[in-house]
Amino acid sequence: MIRLHNYIISILAYSCIVFSQVTLSISDYYPFPSELSDLNVNPDLLEWGVAGSFLLLDQKENQLVSIGSLNGFQTVGGFGLNSYSFIEPVWVGVEPNGISVLDRLENKIILLDYSLNYMTAISLEPRIFPELAVIDKYGLIYIYSSQYHSIFKFESKRLRKVPHIDLNRFSDIDYCINKLAINQDGDFGLLDCDNIVYLFSKNGAYKGSFISEINKPIFLVPIREHWFVFNDKGDGESVSDKSVILQIPAISTPIVDIKNMNRSLAILSKDHISILNVKLK
Repeated sequence: MIRLHNYIISILAYSCIVFSQVTLSISDYYPFPSELSDLNVNPDLLEWGVAGSFLLLDQKENQLVSIGSLNGFQTVGGFGLNSYSFIEPVWVGVEPNGISVLDRLENKIILLDYSLNYMTAISLEPRIFPELAVIDKYGLIYIYSSQYHSIFKFESKRLRKVPHIDLNRFSDIDYCINKLAINQDGDFGLLDCDNIVYLFSKNGAYKGSFISEINKPIFLVPIREHWFVFNDKGDGESVSDKSVILQIPAISTPIVDIKNMNRSLAILSKDHISILNVKLK
């Protein structure tokens, strides 16, 4: 297995894609462990874990899996397969005290330890039926509710009742929001269903909007000072500078999910995770 992994990496090392202002190179490749297929888990959400691990969420099977060097293979959720089951998990994130899972129908944040053991659950009031969420570098969670068309802040184990960003104040912003993202400075990005990206400061001040020119963008990813949109074919562009483009290597397409960490991208595909280093000139 190690030889196969090293062989794949040596092949992918030649998959360095250079554009005028950006260089993409694959630095690592993680094929799915056999346990995923044994459990019929097909993850559709990816998150960076701790100590080189990854969190994979299968929203259809309501199952969360951790793979990597920390605890090997761990799982929680599923339909009665484990000690705790989710109803409709829509997001997972890592915070200083463990792993948080957002359950839309339960209107709860479930807190697990890093081995996916259940610790506690916190009900969200008001009942906002959340759909999207992000977590900042301080461990504060920001939650989007289409029912309220607002972004709420969750801190100190409670949901603030006054929205952090009330999108109803902006008549141009549609109720159909595909992605919510946050960058290293705490600024927010929203990608709507009409291929428009809206940017807000960490305090909720409106910063501007940009129309994507790529076909059917479904991912919004911050990389340093840039905001990028991608489609599932791997086409990507900076929303504010159309001359800055990216192309995810074909081996990692179609893309299921993308997550960033510093200058690296984790790409979730149907049977593997690939790590790409991004160099912006």
